[in-house]
Amino acid sequence: MPQTTLVGDEGSGTPRTQRVLLMLLILATACAVFWKLGSGSLAAWDEAIYAQVAKEMAQGGDWLTPHWSYQVWFEKPPLLIWVTACFFRLFGVSEFWARAASALSGIGVVLLTYSMGARVYSRRVGLLAAVVLLTGYHFLSFARFGTMEVMLTLFICLAVDAYTRVRAGQEKYWYLVWTACALALLTKGAGGLIAPALIVLAVAFDRQVGEALRSKHFRLGALLCVLLVAPWHLVMYARYGSDFTGEYLGYHVLARTTRTLEGHPTGYLYFVGRLLDGFFPWCLLVPFALVSGLRETLKGERRAGIFLLLFGLVFSVYTLIPTRRPWYIVPLYPALSILIAALIVKLYRAAQGRALYRRLVAAACVVLVIAAASYSVLSLYLNRRGDDSAAQLAWQARRLSPADREPLVAFSEGSEAEPFDAQTLLFYSDRPVEQAYADHLPANDDAKRYVSYSKLSDLIETSPGRIILRQEDVQRLSAKYELQVLAQAGSLVYATIKRKETKGEPQ
Repeated sequence: MPQTTLVGDEGSGTPRTQRVLLMLLILATACAVFWKLGSGSLAAWDEAIYAQVAKEMAQGGDWLTPHWSYQVWFEKPPLLIWVTACFFRLFGVSEFWARAASALSGIGVVLLTYSMGARVYSRRVGLLAAVVLLTGYHFLSFARFGTMEVMLTLFICLAVDAYTRVRAGQEKYWYLVWTACALALLTKGAGGLIAPALIVLAVAFDRQVGEALRSKHFRLGALLCVLLVAPWHLVMYARYGSDFTGEYLGYHVLARTTRTLEGHPTGYLYFVGRLLDGFFPWCLLVPFALVSGLRETLKGERRAGIFLLLFGLVFSVYTLIPTRRPWYIVPLYPALSILIAALIVKLYRAAQGRALYRRLVAAACVVLVIAAASYSVLSLYLNRRGDDSAAQLAWQARRLSPADREPLVAFSEGSEAEPFDAQTLLFYSDRPVEQAYADHLPANDDAKRYVSYSKLSDLIETSPGRIILRQEDVQRLSAKYELQVLAQAGSLVYATIKRKETKGEPQ
């Protein structure tokens, strides 16, 4: 593949200055993602689910078949689970190590954003792009959240960074491109298809399809990708057959692409709103950065092409899929950050010889960085995740009866789908969780895949059970049940419960 000419690094400083700035970037990123990373309980659904799967893997010893709530779990591939389970085995089970894989991936994404921007444009663009990304609320928030999106973003960025080296004539980097694609697929299955799809589109965009197919490094790299991805999937199919394919592909791939699951938002402008609130104030520059990149591309310059492809692929695919969640678009933030940084540096260079204009551009950039950082810090503080009260009581349940696995009942008088974070209760209590209601059961069939719903009268017999409920529900249940409060946190109580004996019942 012929070399692509890259912009020089004029004005980027001496090598020593560059090293100092890079070290400061690494330090700032580490501080941002690791500061109080273990504070706050795990959030319901994905974060608590993945942590529980990793905990059961680390404690149970089955490193091939993931389990959740002591049942086989086929929702996602195992890479994040493996890494987190290793952390749990080495350092103990905690919120910090449940989030550490995502945090470390976040540092890697920031550094790769710098590398991509520096390689394709200049070190000045790379450094500014890393700052833009790091001060974006959504990216920083999810880097501190124990889910798969930031690790997926890491491998997508690694594939892109390696491809820029291939495009510069270093053919052997095809092996790194395809290894990164394999790791993306092992991180999030169908979501990981973005990586190889992006590379194929980039090769077509660069009009190098024939040359890539003739390259032995390309072909062997693609084979390496298959050899890395296939074994775990084949083992799961050999063990579980259609149970695995039905859950892994049928529900979590086909169903998510054809209908809305688990009450997720469905508006086609959903991700526009997420960009506005999760990438403020940089989102104000997104239209101009995209237009600038498109104009460069139409003029024959291919630098912005792969970043425009990454943005367009992620945004369009997840907009068309009915099931939408805010973290789905995390992989597009590095591309947007580079395009925004390239626009700012372009404006700065265009002011050559006009000192006042240059100062205005630099001052505006500083103001945006300060505003973005302030917005991110404030948003992280105001939007803290997790239900600490429920987590504290679940931990008390484990402490007071550590030797048994008797189900923990979480009761709600209402009919809402999930009044408590049942996934969080499971992680902290080390026992199955039964969601109990007084009368009507919720109609959310998708949510029932993760929570067992029953009427309270069907769960509680004359022998005592253990229950978490709100204080106001204690009085409501006292007419039919005997409750002994064992612990309290906030508006919640943990108690033993049994049905009151009535006249005529045997003693």
